[in-house]
Amino acid sequence: MYIARHKPMPMKIRVILSLVCACLLISSAAQAQLFKQVKDRFRQLTGMPKDTFQLDEGPYETPGKPITAPSLIIGGDEKVQLDSVYEYDIAIYQETKTWKDTADPEVRQHITICYSSEKPQLAVNIEDNQNGARYQYFADFLHAAQLSMTAIHRIGSGEKEALKLDEVSPVYPGEWDFMEKLAKTGQQKEIEGILCDEFAADSLAMSDSTAPVSLVSAHIWLPATIHTLFGGYIHIPEPYHQQLADIQAAGGIVPVSLPLETLLTYSDGAVRATTTTAIVNGEPRRIAVSDIIRQEKPHS
Repeated sequence: MYIARHKPMPMKIRVILSLVCACLLISSAAQAQLFKQVKDRFRQLTGMPKDTFQLDEGPYETPGKPITAPSLIIGGDEKVQLDSVYEYDIAIYQETKTWKDTADPEVRQHITICYSSEKPQLAVNIEDNQNGARYQYFADFLHAAQLSMTAIHRIGSGEKEALKLDEVSPVYPGEWDFMEKLAKTGQQKEIEGILCDEFAADSLAMSDSTAPVSLVSAHIWLPATIHTLFGGYIHIPEPYHQQLADIQAAGGIVPVSLPLETLLTYSDGAVRATTTTAIVNGEPRRIAVSDIIRQEKPHS
């Protein structure tokens, strides 16, 4: 891994890289905080902060001369193993649209969720339409590792740490903090051939009193049986497998089950909807960790 020598980088990019450089000098507890900051950085770059929502925010980086030499820094726990290339054969393609009042929906992010039918591993990739910022997340149960990365203009940084189920929270439109507040409604529907259960909450207080905009209601649709999409789920080793079984038995949402559809409403009247446009099964694909800084889209 290296940092290429370029012309002075924009401030936003320097901040991304400084987050990970710092992790080499601090404790494991502080590294966990940096892992969270990497994800927060993507929210800021794409106008999707954790507990607030601004529909009219523009790109944080203006188009300019492209950087020709990519660079990627990954920090974190040196004891954590993470393969450089992963193989998947199930891909879920999604897009997120936002609107307010009578405005036409605007596609903000393209999302790809990848599962393996044979191995206990998953990946989430998000690409922002406005400025090309990318986020990529890997959860690898065999190596007990997770990796979260952010990149823009072919310069990226990431943080890896041991995989703990209570910390499996890839960036996803709306973020994951509201999931524990949802309850199954008993309603079901089929999305791209997959039977899904609805989970909802209509009286959310997601942010502190100083936040200008807060999430007030959430409706999401999750696969009724995660094995339907994630065949490698049955190969998840202990203690994770039992922990997931306990979560399901208690009526909770397992953190490896990502929504096929969401509808989030905010206190200023803005709406964010994520929908699944296609599910492709049996199509082998290889995703390298370094794909996040390549010119082509990581999921292509």
